[in-house]
This record gives sequence, structure tokens and C-alpha cells, in this order.
Amino acid sequence: MARTPRYQAPNLIRHVMSRGNGRMCIFLDESDYREFVYLLGETVEAHGVQCWNYCVMPNHYHLTLQPTQPNLSRAVARLNSVYAQWWNRRHERVGHVFQGRFKDQIVDQDSYLLALSRYVVLNPVRAGLTDRPEEWRWSSYRATAGIELPPAFLGSSSTLRLFGDAPDATLQPRFKDFVADQDHDATLADRIRSNDRILGPRAFKEWVAALNGNAGSDNGSSRE
Repeated sequence: MARTPRYQAPNLIRHVMSRGNGRMCIFLDESDYREFVYLLGETVEAHGVQCWNYCVMPNHYHLTLQPTQPNLSRAVARLNSVYAQWWNRRHERVGHVFQGRFKDQIVDQDSYLLALSRYVVLNPVRAGLTDRPEEWRWSSYRATAGIELPPAFLGSSSTLRLFGDAPDATLQPRFKDFVADQDHDATLADRIRSNDRILGPRAFKEWVAALNGNAGSDNGSSRE
């Protein structure tokens, strides 16, 4: 059965997730994490993609990306391919590193982006790896919260603008309070974990479908 082509229209916000083959751990030590974050920055800058946030876990990663061109598939395929080759060489392994196609959800900025900004950086807490998101070094939380300087490729200010029109230093406590809120709607997180291709109300889904019909494909790579 042919794979469903990805929506490639630019400027849409995407939740991207990719997992190790057979759920194996593909980030084994600090060098692995550092190399992936470096390649992430290199890839998004080379492909004109804005990175809103990220979280790298032992056997998978989450990204929130906004491509400015119809090239999401090309960018993520490049990221995974280059990292996989590097990882296999370093660990003297052969074969697939990532499991199948990466997950890609288009996210409505008005109804789901805030929830996604929390969902991504809380992954280490949900997995029992840390008690608080700031304890996990391999996510964008610390930079967005103002605990450390953001890497050049990270659009942390874009995430902070979701909490108002003010200087970053004013918005960072709001971001931290939002992530720490224990009374958030679990239904939104369940939808993010689902296989839904578009997260948003019906009108948004219809708009995306129409937009994609006018955008063309990513030179065939949408079926990778």
C-alpha cells in the first residue's frame, strides 16, 4: 500500500517525533546528545526551518518546527540520515538507527501550540528521568526559561511570545508557571500522542488541506 504523502505547505507549525529502531536507545552518552543537537541546529539553519523547541530522549526525540519552504521531509530526512551514519560509525554498528517514517503533526497555533510547548519539554518528567524539566539538559526548556543562553538556532522568543507581548525576561516566569501547572487539560496531551495528522478544529483542518493542495510536494521526498 502506498504511503500517504505528507503535507508540505510551508509556514505550518509541525510536531515531529522520531524513534530509535525497535525502540532501541540511540542517545547513549553526552557525546551522542551533543552531536544530535549540533546537527539539529545545522539542519534547521541550512533548510530555513524555525525550531520552536526540542527534547532529546534516550530512544527518541521531539521537535516543534516551522519550515519556511515546502521541505520538511528533506530537512528531517537529512537530520536522521547524518546522525544515523555518525552514530553507527561511533558505536561500530550497522543497519537502521531510526524506526520507519518520522511522525509529523500539523499544529494549530491557536488551540494546540501552547499545549505542545509544555508536552515536549515535560517528556523527561513523564518518563521518570527527572523530577523537574530544568534538570534535563537535552531539551530547550532551560534556554526558554532563561536558565541558560539559547543556542543560535532556537526560536525561544517565539515560544515566549505565546505568553504575551513583553520582554523575554517578563515572559519567562509565565512559561515556567505554565509548564508546572498540574491542572492542564490532559485531553490535549492525548491528542498530541495520537496519530492524528492535524491538530486543530475542523475549520483549521479544512484550511490546511486546501493550502496543501496548492503547495505541491517536496520533490518526491514526501513519501520517504
